[in-house]
Amino acid sequence: MKFTLAFFALACTIAGPAAASGFATIIEFPTPTPQSLPQGLDVAKDGSVFYTETAAGRIARLQDMRVTREYILPKGASPNIVKIASDGVWFTDGGNSAIGRLDPDSGAVVEYPVPSGAAPNFLQIAEDGSKWFSEPSGVGRLSPSGAITEWHVALEKTDSHIEQISVGRSGAVWFTELNYDGVGANGTNFVRRLNPATNEVRAYPVPTFGGTPAGVAAAPSGRVWVSEYFAGKLALLDPQNAPHTSITVTPSSSVSTRQSFAHTAPLLTPASRTVSSASPTPHQISPVASTGWLEYSIPTPGASAEDMRLDPAGHLFFEEDGGMLGELDPKTGKVVEYPIPSPNSGYYNIALSGRALWFAEAGAFGPVPTKVGVLLW
Repeated sequence: MKFTLAFFALACTIAGPAAASGFATIIEFPTPTPQSLPQGLDVAKDGSVFYTETAAGRIARLQDMRVTREYILPKGASPNIVKIASDGVWFTDGGNSAIGRLDPDSGAVVEYPVPSGAAPNFLQIAEDGSKWFSEPSGVGRLSPSGAITEWHVALEKTDSHIEQISVGRSGAVWFTELNYDGVGANGTNFVRRLNPATNEVRAYPVPTFGGTPAGVAAAPSGRVWVSEYFAGKLALLDPQNAPHTSITVTPSSSVSTRQSFAHTAPLLTPASRTVSSASPTPHQISPVASTGWLEYSIPTPGASAEDMRLDPAGHLFFEEDGGMLGELDPKTGKVVEYPIPSPNSGYYNIALSGRALWFAEAGAFGPVPTKVGVLLW
């Protein structure tokens, strides 16, 4: 995706001396609704940033770093993750157990209730326009025709849930199981792959026992990145060689009853911001190999990494709930970390657009102001 010339001009003006001196710049924008728990965000082709305000039941749009529009969602909405498609802005609505679509031009919203009543969380859009989403104990697919199919799996732990999801090569769907009990015997161990054509689900154990996989990102090569939340590692899976088990699950499918909601005028707010220099810290690490896996240890202790994005060169960008943004070059083993200025902000989704890495500051680790931010380097 590309930013508009206006965005670049403004960003360069703001970044100025920091960028020129070899440092990175982080710009943070307070959410127009305070304590709104922004969890998911995505970047449009025009440079607009859409993000969810989960606690406020709204989706916000930051335009040219100058103004924020808030779209009020239907009663009871609790939007989690947002993705931009050619036909609108799609989101998971955990409060209404539905997949929603916002028309940012009119403000109109359409929702497709999940037939099982499960609350959807993470969201990905496949090449055919299907919307894939994670549920507490499985994954679901909303087809372009409005049919929803759900696949449920037996969880490893009673207190865990299905977290992130990624659509890979040939339509395979990858998903992780996460709990918050720490690394070791109480942690979770599996990243799973669903073949929707055969209903086969493969489970691949991560290299670190109880490493607790949280994020997953399927690479164009067919390999898959997995963040091990409590192990403090980023693991690269080769599905052709790694050990796994396999089961077949029986999906359920039905046409979702589409619900339309009238236009609601967006609320406009001037976007305030703070600008900080972010001094990058480089590290050199060597991966540890096991059958079908390469495992890279994140240099900063307590990183708690989850969300990840790949750039065209194969560099892996990731967020650390411990307060950092990171970049890994897997070919050289070089890791660069950038400190996030606001402490304890609870970092969730990230979105990569050119040389700008956007991130959500949900404020989950304390009563701190909620924000969205961008790293420019």
